[in-house]
Amino acid sequence: MAEENTPKKQHYVPQYYLRRFSDDCDSLWVYNRKTGKTYKSRSEDVCERNYHYEMEARCQRSWHGRHLLPGKIEKKLSQIEGEQSALLRKIDIQIDAGRVHEKERRALSWLVGHLIARHPAMLANYEPDYDAMYSDPEVRWGCEVLAQAGMADEIEVLAHGANQMVLALWRCKGSPTYFAKSDLERLRCHFIRPQGEARFITSSLPPHFNTTLWKDGKYHIDDLTLPLSSTLAVVYSGAGPTKCDVLEVPDSTVVRLNSGYFVSEPACEQVVSGRREDLDQARIFAQRFRISAASTRRENR
Repeated sequence: MAEENTPKKQHYVPQYYLRRFSDDCDSLWVYNRKTGKTYKSRSEDVCERNYHYEMEARCQRSWHGRHLLPGKIEKKLSQIEGEQSALLRKIDIQIDAGRVHEKERRALSWLVGHLIARHPAMLANYEPDYDAMYSDPEVRWGCEVLAQAGMADEIEVLAHGANQMVLALWRCKGSPTYFAKSDLERLRCHFIRPQGEARFITSSLPPHFNTTLWKDGKYHIDDLTLPLSSTLAVVYSGAGPTKCDVLEVPDSTVVRLNSGYFVSEPACEQVVSGRREDLDQARIFAQRFRISAASTRRENR
């Protein structure tokens, strides 16, 4: 039985992506890390289609929340997500043919970077590049509407709206998406598929990745794995196959990868799966890992 729960909808994981993990009845099982509860849902009930981004707008006397440009934002995100959805369908076809072409691999790095950059935790300490904003044609519409709303001097409002910032600067040099995409292009890319019955799961922060602090004062991606569907994941690493191969991995590898969503930091709030058994297997594996790690720490004292 699913637990009674009212899920909080989020907007940073697109519906087209979540649908690739649903079962034959378009259902998803969702585990909420905050409440510890599991419930059955659908992609449209996990994430919003109409985003209605809320931004802070300065008034003469105080700050207050204001909905700004929801129609324009939704139209732009719809366009981006439509391109990304079509890209994944192309990759599915090419995977079946045995190899993903370079054009699609390059486009995929933008998609992965965008999924990282849309999550609030990834934007918490991000300082917007105002020079890039002012000069980039992608954000002119925002500046124009702010001016029409009497906020010509408050262009930073656009920058501090986290998801508007990602949207407006998503291909601009200096944006979080561009930064992640540039990191991924340094690494080798290959794909993995389950060899057995296990299936990939995902979350509200889909990629598994490790970073290192470089001399430039920024954290750069060392390796990253992103499930693209319940039966396909892309892997970026410095030591992977030299060719963009499609490899089959055993169930144990799939379960171990899935378990990362239950221990990841920053914590993803929702862990999502098309099948309850994949969710449960990953959670049990993560619990055993935590117990084993705690025992090792005690022994080393």
